[in-house]
Amino acid sequence: MVKNQIDAMQEADLSRKVRLGPMTLTQGKLREDLIAFFNLLKENLPRHEFRRRLREEFAFYRAGVGKKRRVLFTGYYTPLIPASRVRTEEYRYPLYRMPEKSRNLRYVGHPPKPADAVQDTGRVWTWRDYTREHIDRLGALSNRGLEIAWLKDDLERFFLHIQGSGRLRFRDGTVRGVRYLGANNYPYTGIGKRMVKDKVIAAEEGSMQGIKRYLRAHPEEVPKYLFQNKRYIFFALTDEPPRGSGGGDLVAGRSIATDKSIFPAGGLAYIILRKPVLNDDHEITGWKRVARFVVDQDTGNAIRGPGRADLYFGAGHRAGVKAGHFQEWGQLFYLIKK
Repeated sequence: MVKNQIDAMQEADLSRKVRLGPMTLTQGKLREDLIAFFNLLKENLPRHEFRRRLREEFAFYRAGVGKKRRVLFTGYYTPLIPASRVRTEEYRYPLYRMPEKSRNLRYVGHPPKPADAVQDTGRVWTWRDYTREHIDRLGALSNRGLEIAWLKDDLERFFLHIQGSGRLRFRDGTVRGVRYLGANNYPYTGIGKRMVKDKVIAAEEGSMQGIKRYLRAHPEEVPKYLFQNKRYIFFALTDEPPRGSGGGDLVAGRSIATDKSIFPAGGLAYIILRKPVLNDDHEITGWKRVARFVVDQDTGNAIRGPGRADLYFGAGHRAGVKAGHFQEWGQLFYLIKK
């Protein structure tokens, strides 16, 4: 995790300033800190000596909110989703690429609007103005050659938008990645809180699994809740491994995502929290305390503020079960070379 982030930052503008809580650092400083830590690891010191050197050579900045300076950790993962390169009766939910070559793309005729939309004022609509409902229900971007793949499950598509990246298994058996390319002009809105407020699920069921379970049992409610989140994500196909917004390859259990207006991509960190333990049937059987070094490599739609972080759990169903149930208060420390 450390080495791949060092390599990813090799071509970065090392003079660029970044925030770390109340501090202002440079990309170059972050990379130097990673190199110093990597060299310390390579010395293969006894544990007590490693800890002594760590305290001697690095300062620790504790992130978090409240008197206890805690951070709410949630989980994310790379889903593996069945897909098709062409639309069929079964595969009918498109993933779109961003229309980057026509940024002033206008809707032909009157802009599509939900039934409860206000009267149009005559302004010109561009593709960034379209909400999830405009695009998925009213077809604002249909038939423009922007589809890169088709999925057979609208819920899986919705949660792929939240994860920001994934893996697609096409009908011929080939697997390709999809990564975040851009978004429309709307902020992320979590639907779990709305569902709890509507009393259709309990607060403890507000995880990805709980939301999916309810909506699969009540398919008529899917549009009502999915369209609450107006933010829409555009994707690109890729053959590269899952990567964070900071450029480094994501490593299960060792990569975190934070609010990049507060914490830097490439920051070396240490976390203390609990993680779920699964049996062979992918059922959670308990929780295990974990204290480990991580690298801040990514960002996320729902990760906002100094008291939030996302822990990457890897790829596939097992990782998804862990990530979907994971919501734990913990501790987050950033390491800065003295």
